[in-house]
Amino acid sequence: MLSVQDSSVIRQCFSFLPLEDLELPLFDYRKHKLTADRVLKIFLAAQLFGWSNLRTIEYAIRSDTLIQSACGVTSVSASQLSRTMQQLPVAVTEALFRYVVQSITQRTSSRPLPPGTLALVDATHIHLPFQLADWAYVTRARSGVKIHTRLRVVDEYTAYPDKIVPSTGNTSDYEGSDVLVVDPDVTYVMDRGFVCYKRMQKWVDDGLSFVVRLHNHHHATVIEERECPEGSFILRDATVVLGKNATTTMASPVRLVEFVDEQGRLFRLATTLWEHSATEIANIYRQRWLIELFFKWIKQHLKVATLYSHQPEGVWNHIFLALVAYGVSYLLWLETGKRQSLCNLIRLLRLYSTKTVEAWQQEIQRSPTRSSQGRRKGERPPLQQPKPQEGVIVKPSKKKR
Repeated sequence: MLSVQDSSVIRQCFSFLPLEDLELPLFDYRKHKLTADRVLKIFLAAQLFGWSNLRTIEYAIRSDTLIQSACGVTSVSASQLSRTMQQLPVAVTEALFRYVVQSITQRTSSRPLPPGTLALVDATHIHLPFQLADWAYVTRARSGVKIHTRLRVVDEYTAYPDKIVPSTGNTSDYEGSDVLVVDPDVTYVMDRGFVCYKRMQKWVDDGLSFVVRLHNHHHATVIEERECPEGSFILRDATVVLGKNATTTMASPVRLVEFVDEQGRLFRLATTLWEHSATEIANIYRQRWLIELFFKWIKQHLKVATLYSHQPEGVWNHIFLALVAYGVSYLLWLETGKRQSLCNLIRLLRLYSTKTVEAWQQEIQRSPTRSSQGRRKGERPPLQQPKPQEGVIVKPSKKKR
């Protein structure tokens, strides 16, 4: 990738996907403009380049001949885009997401953290207008959908989604785990929303490794206590049976690790990792912050918090295409040698979308023109009050340094 120096950045983004080989005869029947490959290119460009709504997409395509050439259309209306998003088969966008995941997996050289590859499982909620999305009813005042996500950890600071399951907002987190927690070769890390004794027992029976945080009210019958290092942040390490009565108690014992973080918050973890120290298990759970950062990142930098469509098929397509766009940006990040953060790469991608790949690479590889010794310790200067000016009201601040 990124080998054709006279090609535009937008075309190189599309080159990561097999869009030219896509054939959907039923969808494309009697469609002379918005064929499947063109629709996918338009909405992927919208995600990558930050086009906020359907009207903006319409204007962006009309405004630049290079974008028109890359997407294969010279003009399109917002209403056409809305209808097409609802008509596009969800299986197509899902398959495109799986293709991107496979490409990332092939390019990623992972040094697994102990006890092996980690898979962080969680879900994030996307609100929908209550009047326009009654099919996604959650409460009397709220409608929405969820994105159940499995994030595979690459290293201590990097992870990517290798599987997602969109659902209506009334689907619980542990119901989403039925599809995500299936691979025996990884260790699953989950929060309190995934505590379900029936499912946890099934994971034990299937030989799955997991670390799940418990609520304080979850009852545990202690079978054996282990000694904790003196002065450690580990408060307890024990073999327990979870559950309070015959109908909810797990048949198999699990390991209970309790610890406090730097802010004094108590964490209770149930796990099937018997051969690792309590400190290692606590550090494994700390990796869960990566999935929270991932949800925050896609909502800030991609079009996820608000959607182009509020119909079911349009919503599912939008979610998969947003994750495809994330995958493309991740592949670009890998191809450019991780010289920039993923956040900065998206910013540069939007500025250089219609420029040549050569110009894009020069900016990515550019070295700083000056160095800094960083912030130096010393006496802080006094707080500067703004000077009064005509037409401006300035009230002196009482803040003291």
